[in-house]
Amino acid sequence: MQIIKSIARGPWATTDRSHTTWYQPLEAQEDIDRAVHWILGLPNIFVNTAGDLELLPRVLDAASRFERRPPNSEMEAMLGSTRMTSLFGLPA
Repeated sequence: MQIIKSIARGPWATTDRSHTTWYQPLEAQEDIDRAVHWILGLPNIFVNTAGDLELLPRVLDAASRFERRPPNSEMEAMLGSTRMTSLFGLPA
């Protein structure tokens, strides 16, 4: 299975666009690590990398350091601290 938008924080709102992605991405390396590691911890997964030239090295770096999937409690905490939302209007 291919996973896309693994570092999506949500749709762009009133914030100025600072990346070439159509969604607002996670920017802190620790958040990118957590998101990529959570996805890589699923069975039979292929992560599609971010198309932004600033984000791509961060995603690849996170993938190269994968050891384990973070616990759901860490992911839930990140959802709140980063104010992540669904890209498609679905409940997060």
